[in-house]
Amino acid sequence: MLKIENLKVSLKETKQQIISNFNLEIKEKEVHFLLGKNGSGKSTLAMTLAGSEKYEITNGIITLNNKIINEMKPYERVSSGLFLSYQMPVSIAGLTFSTLLKHSVNSIRRARNLTPYNAIQFFQKIEEYSKLLEIPKEWLSREVNVGFSGGEKKKMEMLQMLMAEPNISILDEPDSGVDVDAVNIISKAIDYCIEKFNTSFLIITHYEKLFEKIPVSSVHIFNKGEIIKSGNIELAKEITKNGFEKFLK
Repeated sequence: MLKIENLKVSLKETKQQIISNFNLEIKEKEVHFLLGKNGSGKSTLAMTLAGSEKYEITNGIITLNNKIINEMKPYERVSSGLFLSYQMPVSIAGLTFSTLLKHSVNSIRRARNLTPYNAIQFFQKIEEYSKLLEIPKEWLSREVNVGFSGGEKKKMEMLQMLMAEPNISILDEPDSGVDVDAVNIISKAIDYCIEKFNTSFLIITHYEKLFEKIPVSSVHIFNKGEIIKSGNIELAKEITKNGFEKFLK
């Protein structure tokens, strides 16, 4: 599914190395949590996997579904099965969610040699997923994230994820700044993707909100650009109780 080998990443503008000797393999339907303090490089990793031009891969290989994606453009990675939910989703004035979803999803389907949705099929999918995520119909006619709360933005990110039917989904702090109801909705979306699409997940977080709501395959502590310890749900509980300091010495 996703394999990262000996990855080193620098900020392109300054050449400062942020990710060093990073290795991780995520298999089908696995859920991996990446935990770490602020500034450890977690979001840099997420953006690098998505193909951000701010960062430069100086060493290593990223493989998705047996394809090396190091040189792929972001849209090519999405078409190949990768989805990224942003820590702080951007707002796009003048573009409605329904228009964004229709064009992006059908572009993905064409790239995967699938028939694009017609209008009826598209709105049937939207209706199904909106019901699952408790999204009011009127949100779809609103401009992308304009005037939305943090929780509302995260719900709409989950709608985009479901419509994309990804193989691997990278969620950058999906539970940050949202209430317990929104966390429950996010966990529903994750469970649905695992069950229906065999999606794997890399979830970046500071919090324990999602640990007990979805199956956890592995937990990794990330510091100074590399994984320093891996374990199971008990490792996450220990960090929640006692913090990171024990592992950073």
